Amino acid sequence: MSKHTLARWGLGTLMFVYIAATVHAGQAHPTATIAVGGYDLVSYHGANGPVRGSSAITAVYAERVYQFIDDTNRAQFLADPKKYLPRYQGWCATSLSMGHLAIPDYTNFKIEDGSLLLFEHTGFTNGRTLWDTDPSGFRARADQHAVELLK
Repeated sequence: MSKHTLARWGLGTLMFVYIAATVHAGQAHPTATIAVGGYDLVSYHGANGPVRGSSAITAVYAERVYQFIDDTNRAQFLADPKKYLPRYQGWCATSLSMGHLAIPDYTNFKIEDGSLLLFEHTGFTNGRTLWDTDPSGFRARADQHAVELLK
């Protein structure tokens, strides 16, 4: 087989994989809309912090699937979803304050004024530690950018 044949075969294979992945992404995959990394939102407000929920105990709210550790937490969430939903639609609060969206580390969080805030933790940068240096300033900037970025 020549180099050209191998290159075309390789490119053809890559194109097939890309097309297959694109078609699959358009289908209703069971984990495609799992919110907050599968963590139980009610557990963030408990003494032990966030705990991953079960795929067997879920609730759908605003086109996202939320998982819970038990039916009690599920019922609490359904009784008042806005109490438990993360601020900024679950994006990293510090990154949003800087004008961009970043997926947080779902275990890096803070409950501030009753709102769940999630933060990125990348390398030596901890979004929560940075946020804590000026919470009101970061919140004001995040709120401002949220109007543009979270439509």
